[in-house]
Amino acid sequence: MGAKVLRLRIQTPSRLHFGLLLPGPGERRRYGGLGLALAEPRFVIEARPAETWGVSGPDADRAKRCLDHLRHQSPLARALPMHIHLVETIPAHVGLGSGTQLACALAWLVARAADLQPALKDLLRWTGRGTRSAIGAAAFASGGFIVDLGKHEATTQGPTFLRLDFPHDWHVALLLPDGPPGLHGPPENAVFSQLSVEANRLSERLCRLTMLQLLPALVEHCYEDFAAALSEYNRLAGECFRPWQSGSYHSDAVARIIAIWQQFSPVAVGQSSWGPAVFVIAPPERLRELLARTQRQMDGLVRKTIITTVSSSGARTDEGRSLDAVLQSPESA
Repeated sequence: MGAKVLRLRIQTPSRLHFGLLLPGPGERRRYGGLGLALAEPRFVIEARPAETWGVSGPDADRAKRCLDHLRHQSPLARALPMHIHLVETIPAHVGLGSGTQLACALAWLVARAADLQPALKDLLRWTGRGTRSAIGAAAFASGGFIVDLGKHEATTQGPTFLRLDFPHDWHVALLLPDGPPGLHGPPENAVFSQLSVEANRLSERLCRLTMLQLLPALVEHCYEDFAAALSEYNRLAGECFRPWQSGSYHSDAVARIIAIWQQFSPVAVGQSSWGPAVFVIAPPERLRELLARTQRQMDGLVRKTIITTVSSSGARTDEGRSLDAVLQSPESA
């Protein structure tokens, strides 16, 4: 492989997770949900052959732990050593799915160093990602607006999801407040182990909202209806997690930020995943107007604002090509 490929480069999207459709147990399928792949923030990772494995750049410690795990996975153990450099990174544990994007990107690089062409299910098997939500995996593979169709209790297949085009003239503002990170790792797993069938009490409303309001508005590019439906979906999806956060949202600060933006309804606003990242989706002119009108109110609440757009193709290789066709291949490494 070293003679064929001297350097590798991959960039990944980040993702918004708008909430789960069926968070609790008791049905043949569980979880599911809605999400969106974002062009930025992103991982940009470069790799070159080296005498020994090494990692440098921001978030190098987390990448090294992931790399050490991958190198012991069959058939990745035969990969030739590379030095991996993280050029750009996604903030960790704020609700933008950095863990899945980093793990899948590194798995792809190591697979190429082992002269493999992996499918998406291979990356997920090697990394252990995608066991609950398919949104991050789908964002990596295909980009766009994602409808996660959930996990069937009897299947071991890869993630089942639908990908829809998202209007390029709807932009996204990410508002990152100060405060503790969102739940992740063992504490997050502990939350899901405690959920009962009562956690599904709003699932019928969420499904109805998705099928009869949100998705039709998306397909028809009707922003006002989409904004109203997505904001309500996001609020309802957070209700079952009240014991572990501040109401429907991560914290009082996040709830205050969302309430400020809701003054200008209809506007698509909510919390991504466990937060604390807040998203605002709107046409660019309206987004600029609302950012200006809320600037004073955001002082002391928001430490960073990122303006971005949808990622329509997911992860891309060093040649600028989308990995979509390769990752969706039924062939397995």
